[in-house]
Amino acid sequence: MSNFPCSGCSADLQYSPEDGVLECPYCGAKTEITVPSGDTSNSDVPAEVVEYDLESALRSAPKGWASEVKEFECKNCSAVTTVEPHVTATVCAFCGTNQLEVQPIAKEDFIRPESLLPFRIEEGTARDSFLVWVKSLWFRPNDLKRLAKLDGLKGLYVPIFTFDMKSYTEWQAEAGFHYYVSVSDGKGGTRRQRRTRWEWRSGDVRLDFDDWLVSASTGLEQDLFDGLLPFDTNELVPYDTRYLAGFIAERYQHDLASSWARGESGMDEHIGSAVVRDIPGDTYRNLSSQTKKWDKTFKHCLVPVWISAYRYKEKTFHYAVNGVTGKMHGTAPWSWIKITLAIVSVALAGYGLVLFSEQ
Repeated sequence: MSNFPCSGCSADLQYSPEDGVLECPYCGAKTEITVPSGDTSNSDVPAEVVEYDLESALRSAPKGWASEVKEFECKNCSAVTTVEPHVTATVCAFCGTNQLEVQPIAKEDFIRPESLLPFRIEEGTARDSFLVWVKSLWFRPNDLKRLAKLDGLKGLYVPIFTFDMKSYTEWQAEAGFHYYVSVSDGKGGTRRQRRTRWEWRSGDVRLDFDDWLVSASTGLEQDLFDGLLPFDTNELVPYDTRYLAGFIAERYQHDLASSWARGESGMDEHIGSAVVRDIPGDTYRNLSSQTKKWDKTFKHCLVPVWISAYRYKEKTFHYAVNGVTGKMHGTAPWSWIKITLAIVSVALAGYGLVLFSEQ
């Protein structure tokens, strides 16, 4: 990432999430980030956010960061992150260890981000929300909010792919409709018995997917990333290294092919659920379906995340904040005493209901 000197004191400017400008941390001077216009054929900065055809884009896609960076690889979690050339990273933003190894030459073999979502949440806001998040947790140790120590909070740009796809599915199934009849209970009385009437039915489902998000990070676990969703991709701006000033960026760890496979699998599950909802009746069996897919496109973007590894009784957990919306998510220890007591309470309540009904 390039350095952007302050016009007043020559210090390095940093991107300010609060104001959306480059700001000097020393003299306070601010510089607007202007969106490029006109002829950008000789520029490393794209003029607009574009959807790329999935089958052909990689043949001409630009590679690398488009500026000089220093790259660090974590020997504990394998995440590869980049910072400005003059910055020295001491701990991994993802796992909190100091097992960082500076790479002599930053690799340029990954597809360059085409767009990004700028930070909107300041570090102080993300840090203050930590205790709010801890207090909101259920079935956690009582002393968690007192003993949890938040280590260095890092502003990180996480690489993602967004996928678009149109689909049309025809299905056939036996739909089951429940009904009830009275039968003998063997004691001189009757009881209700459920039966099912089966009918062959068919139908079709049309689904259009727009910006299905898939993380291309190895440092940010998928469930932690999913807990920060959604990211509003309508707010994407063309990739510009000035937005990265003062922050860390993770290099793409998963390529387009493997990311598409994960994205398509998720969309297929969504299609399957939609088909099941489309089947009338109370249940179904012998379902078969055929799906056609077309207009497959993607974008490659960076999204902002505040992330930290925090410690509780010598164990490391993770806390993250969506850098645009402020949505919080993380991992935390469980209190098995509280969980056991809750299970016992539910069991006793159920047993009480049974006794009451028998009376």
